[in-house]
Amino acid sequence: MSGLPDLSIAHYRHFLLVAELGSFSAAAAKACRSQPALSLSIREMEQRLGQPLFEPGNRGTLTRFGQECLPLARELVEHHERVAGALAGLASNQAGTLSMASVATVATHWLPELVARYRDRYPSVSLRLYDDNSEGVERMVLAGEAELGVCSPVLRDRRLAFEPLLRDAFGLVCHRSHPMARRASVTWREIAGLPLVGTVAHRQLAGHPQAAFMLERQVFVSNMMSLLAMLEQGVGVTVLARLGVPPDSPGLAFVPLVRPRIERTLGITRLAGRSLTPAAASMRDMLRDKAHGARGVV
Repeated sequence: MSGLPDLSIAHYRHFLLVAELGSFSAAAAKACRSQPALSLSIREMEQRLGQPLFEPGNRGTLTRFGQECLPLARELVEHHERVAGALAGLASNQAGTLSMASVATVATHWLPELVARYRDRYPSVSLRLYDDNSEGVERMVLAGEAELGVCSPVLRDRRLAFEPLLRDAFGLVCHRSHPMARRASVTWREIAGLPLVGTVAHRQLAGHPQAAFMLERQVFVSNMMSLLAMLEQGVGVTVLARLGVPPDSPGLAFVPLVRPRIERTLGITRLAGRSLTPAAASMRDMLRDKAHGARGVV
């Protein structure tokens, strides 16, 4: 590698201009350089290559060596322009890929609006969106499958950085025909004897003695769609945060749980100590704005 000539992309551009226009003066005018400056650039290129590019007696005519260099120089300049354009697109959010994972709460309540706005602003950015429970979202971020995650902290892994966005209170979720569905609120003690279905989200209740019974349920469902289908059919009840109930679930009721009121924290998770790509940073800013406009901002 040490034997390669130390040439800038400008040298190759000047060489191509002279070769294509057949004139140093015309090439200098198009390059917005003085003719002596452009002549010096070509002379430097010839000296570093060790061979003349243009005939000494006719400086607009390529030598045989120059003719062989011409397609290679053109290929190099075209490749440089492609790379420079791609880099500029990445930096200005005109290109690239955003991979993001979120819990169902965000996927159903926020993502439709956010994705539409994001696509309007950055139509050339490819989106890769995944939904899972909080633990699954954190694992996707750790594995590099998602650059950005929106969830509650579950794993408590030091490799992850978490930025809280909002708090969301837990409540009883049941079919609207359930006897407790019309209550203004219920206590944790009152629901302890109900046929409760456990989920991964209940790990966030650890440390709350009044809700400890939720961590040892006989029926456990990890998939939110399966859980909601069971609740819609009246097969048991569960405990979810308010935003965990999809807006298109008219058959379900949410009853706030009190004594005590327990909340989860939703926020942005990403790899600690790593900066975000421009595409991810833009979505992070949109999530922040959305959270500040919602109730329960941290």
